[in-house]
Amino acid sequence: MKNNILKRLLRRAEALLAMTLVAAGIVPVYGGIVWADDIPVFDKESFLVSAQAAATLRIGMVDCVAMALKNNSDILIKKIVPQIEDSNVRIQKSRFEPNLSFDWAMEDTTDLSTTTLSGFKTTKTRTGRFDFGFDEKFVTGTELNLDFFNTRTRSNSAIQTLNPEFDSEAQVTITQPLLKGFGIIVNKADFLIAKNNRLKSAQDFRQEVIKVLTDVKKNYYDFQYTQEQYKVAQVSLKRVQNLHDINKEKYAKGLASNVDLLQSESEVARFEEALLAAEKDMKLAEDNLKFITNLVDDPGLWNANIILLDGISYERKDAKLIDAIILAFDHRPDYEAAKFDLKNRDISVIFYRNNMLPRLDLTGSFGLNGLGKTFEKDMGNVGGGKYQDWLVGVTFRLPLFSDEEKGKYEKSKFEKLQALIAFKRLEQKIILQVRDKVRKVEINYKMLEASKKSNDAEEENYSAQETRFRAGLVSTLDIVIFQERLARSEVNYVKSIIDYNISLIELAKEEGMTLANDGIIIEGA
Repeated sequence: MKNNILKRLLRRAEALLAMTLVAAGIVPVYGGIVWADDIPVFDKESFLVSAQAAATLRIGMVDCVAMALKNNSDILIKKIVPQIEDSNVRIQKSRFEPNLSFDWAMEDTTDLSTTTLSGFKTTKTRTGRFDFGFDEKFVTGTELNLDFFNTRTRSNSAIQTLNPEFDSEAQVTITQPLLKGFGIIVNKADFLIAKNNRLKSAQDFRQEVIKVLTDVKKNYYDFQYTQEQYKVAQVSLKRVQNLHDINKEKYAKGLASNVDLLQSESEVARFEEALLAAEKDMKLAEDNLKFITNLVDDPGLWNANIILLDGISYERKDAKLIDAIILAFDHRPDYEAAKFDLKNRDISVIFYRNNMLPRLDLTGSFGLNGLGKTFEKDMGNVGGGKYQDWLVGVTFRLPLFSDEEKGKYEKSKFEKLQALIAFKRLEQKIILQVRDKVRKVEINYKMLEASKKSNDAEEENYSAQETRFRAGLVSTLDIVIFQERLARSEVNYVKSIIDYNISLIELAKEEGMTLANDGIIIEGA
């Protein structure tokens, strides 16, 4: 029984603390406090077991993109921001929500009688109050109050004519600011800014997704390049080993010197070292791909050998500068986010300019009064409308010194000027960034074509030189040089293809077209 009571108390304390933290804006809470049992635990044993197992993971570019969208930590963190801004919009919107109020009180008073007319040495009075109210603030700054006051008084005093006495009043009061606090934008400023921040956060989220997906693709291509580099290193090592085998045969027949044999042997060792270096680069690129796709969090896959399903290929695409610039200004999330920031600056200037005005409020109220020995009689008098009261008034308040308001207004104007300069700078930056990426696409394609021609020529040349080497017309040193030139041309050709593909990816990022090109739709952003 005690345990159940303790659990209930803990749950109530948890809910209270969660509400307090959320209200203070300290932490976003979904479903209450996260206790120690809910915190992810590092399963060391599972990771140790998988470290000893030989697992293989076959994935393509589309798989990496999907895993990043689902698991990448940067995306998950940024995804929460629009939800926080949604909460801020609700908070600011609540300022215009109507409120109902109910007040009830019972008071019992015993006093020495101040007059003999009361008939008693002590006067006993019991007063009950029940009031009902409704109030609402409108976007124009108008405040509406509807109040219904009810009092019931019973006393042992002989001079109280009605005993008990029911006294009620229905009253409506309207207050309208005419200067400070007047206007829709002024009163909705915080709400409009919160709404723009929500839209801006959605664009920031899109920008983060584009950035991560661009990095995912670049890491995928980097791993692909290091794999091809490793394959070329393997082939090169096999070639130099074959060369060494040929020298050994020639040496055995007396057709090659001891120097040739030692030279080819040293080249084998050097190419073996190059192969290990290529393997190191390949494993590092593999880990980078696992990290950005968050595969490192999976005990079964963090140590798996990744096999890429996509081959080394490219598709020629024309990059037109004018079209690319138009796309950038229409689709870049950072440009759209900057527009929302400018809107917020305009709202702040309007709000703080209005804040410098003096306070001039027009107030009017109208009420119906009632009085009776019974509640029914009291309500009848109120409903009859015979007993009325009204009030019309003006409140004027002029601060003698308004340095704070003037300072905030001047600050808001300077911040708007800063934002305008930054916005103009962003437009210039977008144009230069797009032009740079268009140039890279064009140049990288030309380099790709040149690398293809160079590689074809090196393959033909090496085939001819290898035949001459077998015939003893080319020295060991020369054939090694030809092998290195062929290996370098093969690597350069692969790199030129990947560089071209990456330049297309980077151009899509600068255009803001990454998500559209991949057919990705982000809900609520």
